[in-house]
Amino acid sequence: MTNFIEKWSAKKANKPKAGTRNAIDSFRLRVAEQKNYLEEYERDAAGFKKWRSTWFQRVPGGFGVSIGRDAISAGEGLTYVVVETVKEVGEFLDDLALHAERDTGFQKALEDNRSRRAALLSAAKSRPNSIKSASVTAPTRASRTKRVAKAGKPQTEK
Repeated sequence: MTNFIEKWSAKKANKPKAGTRNAIDSFRLRVAEQKNYLEEYERDAAGFKKWRSTWFQRVPGGFGVSIGRDAISAGEGLTYVVVETVKEVGEFLDDLALHAERDTGFQKALEDNRSRRAALLSAAKSRPNSIKSASVTAPTRASRTKRVAKAGKPQTEK
């Protein structure tokens, strides 16, 4: 037991907290995830079923590629491109990851977007449960319709 403590105590560290990754690192991880989806699509295009998770979609003329799920501009209004091949989708994603590392304006947009999302999530979590449950369980009213007799004349209610 003593050997164990002596050996490993020098490497003792505090556990990293969840969510401590910065916005740029998170974005690069999401780009890597998109690259994995792209590889999966290349292996089996006919059987690929994860379109709702991807930033790329099949469109007339090739593939449309968004910059994430939020309306973020990579600069000069660039939020969406259309490319012809899967190879170009991969190239775009690689360049986008590099752009995120180098462009301070894009980094600020990523940080601002992250702050906005965190504020929305925090506000949603802080709402009282009575408000949350009321909005979920509120009954919907049936629309009123006139009953029509077979002859096409409205029936009178008794």
